[in-house]
Amino acid sequence: MMKLKTIVGLAALASTAAVAQQPEYQYDHAQLPYQQMTPIPADSSPYAPQDTMPEPCANPEVEAYIADWQAGKIDFTTIKSNTSIPATQQFCKSLDDNGNISEIADCDKSKSPVGYIWKELSDSPIVIGITDGGKSDHEPHFHGQPECYFVTNGETKTLAQNKFQTISKGQYFYIPGATLHNTPILSDKGFGVLYWYPHNAHFDGFKYYWRKDVKNLRVAEEAFDRLNKIRKRDLNLGPYGTNEAFFKK
Repeated sequence: MMKLKTIVGLAALASTAAVAQQPEYQYDHAQLPYQQMTPIPADSSPYAPQDTMPEPCANPEVEAYIADWQAGKIDFTTIKSNTSIPATQQFCKSLDDNGNISEIADCDKSKSPVGYIWKELSDSPIVIGITDGGKSDHEPHFHGQPECYFVTNGETKTLAQNKFQTISKGQYFYIPGATLHNTPILSDKGFGVLYWYPHNAHFDGFKYYWRKDVKNLRVAEEAFDRLNKIRKRDLNLGPYGTNEAFFKK
């Protein structure tokens, strides 16, 4: 037994010495999607929407945006990106039904095929953006990075603590990493959030997981199934893509 411990100890020392001799590398980006394993998602955030900044969400750049927003110094059309967003990308964006990103002229959300638009505000030192949407459904998903919301306008319901809870203008919401989330916009009055990913930069390294991305991964599929049951129970909505009559413009 002593001999085995000695061998293991020497191996550990040798490994440590080898690591110490290796050069240090600085990576500018997070792992690329194909480098990431598929995690098993939690069913929902264990946190509820709240009136104060959640501790994990604290960030001076975000707090400056929020202070200016609440003071009326900026709005959706005048809010400015930092220099990490190329000038050619500082415009209002949306998706078409095939997931292709397109520019929305005049930041008019009524021109969006999916009913909502967003702006990218920062890619470094953390990813920050802002959304504005009309009545529209959002596809449930998860990603490895934690995410925070600050509601800039409107009111709707979001998945929190395994039920859909009301989230309103001026509130915050924290979603840990690898956690299913879903925030359909249920009112014609619309809804918007400032969103950010604390301590995570470079959105091109993020991997979003939708239901189709976990096909045949039974534990993950079952988590999406439970979310669909909660949508039906709390919102009387079917799975994403089956509620055209409710969300029609």
